Amino acid sequence: MSLSIMLKVLRRHALMPTLVLLQVALACAILCNVLFLVWQRVQPMVAPSGLAENELVLVDQIASRVRPWTGAEVRAGQLALSRTPGIRSASAALGLPMISMMMIDYTLQSPRGVKVGVNGYFGEGLVTSLGLQLIAGRDFLPAEYRDFGVNQSSSAVPGTASPEPIIITQSLARQLFGDQPAVGQMLKVPDEPDGHGYQVIGVVRHLMRNQLSLATDGRADNTLLAAKRIGDTAMVGYAVRIDPAMREVAMRGIRDTIKREFGPLMAEDIQAKIDTYAERRHEALTSARAALWLFAGVTLAVIVVTAIGIMGLTGFWVQRRTRQIGIQRALGARRGQVMRYFMVENLLIAGAGVMVGMALAYVANGVLMHYYELPRLPWNYMPIGGVVVLLLGQLAVLAPARRAAEVPPVVATRSI
Repeated sequence: MSLSIMLKVLRRHALMPTLVLLQVALACAILCNVLFLVWQRVQPMVAPSGLAENELVLVDQIASRVRPWTGAEVRAGQLALSRTPGIRSASAALGLPMISMMMIDYTLQSPRGVKVGVNGYFGEGLVTSLGLQLIAGRDFLPAEYRDFGVNQSSSAVPGTASPEPIIITQSLARQLFGDQPAVGQMLKVPDEPDGHGYQVIGVVRHLMRNQLSLATDGRADNTLLAAKRIGDTAMVGYAVRIDPAMREVAMRGIRDTIKREFGPLMAEDIQAKIDTYAERRHEALTSARAALWLFAGVTLAVIVVTAIGIMGLTGFWVQRRTRQIGIQRALGARRGQVMRYFMVENLLIAGAGVMVGMALAYVANGVLMHYYELPRLPWNYMPIGGVVVLLLGQLAVLAPARRAAEVPPVVATRSI
């Protein structure tokens, strides 16, 4: 049967094709947006951290109940931790991967005018303590560190006209400088036109940012290390790299050291947290995993409902056209031709539904952006969702089409 005759039949019996088309369009619109949201949640989970994960212990929420910790107390804690059995290195830090208690944001601008928002980590010796892999340039020299305290009333941050050395990630270097070598390049902060600026002295392969909601679309590594030594601060944390073979000894030593160095002054209502990186990562991604399971359930429900709907409507339609099918078989139509007819017919209806659904997905994403501050749906998710729905529609119509192909010619002759 030609395509024009098939379209004429569809126009003559428009109700069923319209219902299938609307169901496919709705399924496509939902699926495109859900697939996009699922990938948004998955990206932070699969992004490489760049850390020595099996050796890393994170300590944070060391808060004082009477006054800010002084720089001397913070460094004494770092020295005591580094001398604890089973510990290879320790660094006092502000901002650490998988810890959202303190986030440090920068907007960097390259000489080409490219602006990128990044997270910063402060601390002495973090390249070693985090187990980062330097792929270009060098680590900070001891003389390059400057004291930094978050309590500005008691901090003594020395002013300087020279650019501040920073270490950035390979991904960030590509975004800022393209194919040019990053080491030696200058960066500035757009909001500080008269600031000293920053100079890249090293590049690490990966370093996961701690603002996980932005660790998507290639931004998971938008991170820098600044040459800042932790000074006075109300709350401090440590990155501790341990010997995996002495994990139990090291963990016990860290707890004892923190208690000994800070215990008398620690706030009673804020407990210091001492966890391995794996434990902290599991905790930080809890909400992302819950959302992922929710979206997976929605996706499965959309697929099942769409398949059942297409099967039910197509099966009902086939039943109503049993006499027509029988006549075609009596006139010589083979089973394969009848089956192909229903498959092509469903492909036309589902294809039209997918076109409508992709437009609907774009509109729905605009509404979600307005009310829930979601990012724009990339265009490539729409054909992906469309192809999935088309394949699903063809699989769903397979059983009704086979039943139609098995209608014997005698059915037609009985009703004449």
